[in-house]
Amino acid sequence: MIRKRYIRTLLFLLTAIVLSLLTSSCSLKRELPTRQYFIINYTPESVAPEESMRPYPYALEIGRFEVQRIFNRQNIIYRYSPNRIQYYELERWAVRPDYMIRDMIFKHFAAVRLTNNIGIDFLDTRPDYRIEGSVEALEKYDAGDLFYAHLAMSFKMIDVTSGLQVWDYSFDERKRVYSDEMVHTVAGMSAILQSHMTRIVDEVDALYYLKGGGEQADWPLQTPAMTPAPADSTDDGIDDSAFEIIPEG
Repeated sequence: MIRKRYIRTLLFLLTAIVLSLLTSSCSLKRELPTRQYFIINYTPESVAPEESMRPYPYALEIGRFEVQRIFNRQNIIYRYSPNRIQYYELERWAVRPDYMIRDMIFKHFAAVRLTNNIGIDFLDTRPDYRIEGSVEALEKYDAGDLFYAHLAMSFKMIDVTSGLQVWDYSFDERKRVYSDEMVHTVAGMSAILQSHMTRIVDEVDALYYLKGGGEQADWPLQTPAMTPAPADSTDDGIDDSAFEIIPEG
């Protein structure tokens, strides 16, 4: 009798322990933070300048955009100073930055219909021109009580037949954001890229116009030196359409 009571008590205790462990495990699982994935994205504006002959009869390839090694990973980087950086563990890029930037540049050129033939890979034919470049900064800048989206890039266009560089453009811009939430930083990066891509398209449009449209000109052509204006320190014009958040399933 005593033995049966002892066995029943032991079984009860074991059952209680197992249920307690299962409950704790489920509770911990619910409390684990969820990774969030981000991507630079915006809707390109397709308004052509008055002096434009879009689409131009040139095949344009969007080549590689080399991203500095410290930025070319899925963990988003934030910087405290020139010599101190950190990587977010939960906030990540949805795709590797070199693919993300290249895809967005292609999307912008395709949307504005600058040429009648644009692509990332030309396998059977050779393009007339290739735009490529590099990304020197893609980060959140944390100055304690101030936060900035920081994006720095350089572009160049190559005449594929001659191998000559016929155009270049670069920028290094910080845009202040007013929240520590990553969505605002990514929206700021998207706004920076959009403003410069709009300008880049207009410059390339002007070169194509001079080359084969309005005037005769020898290449390489030079556009007037243009210094980008400082970024507006507000978030005006940035809304949910400026970024995408892809939560982990």
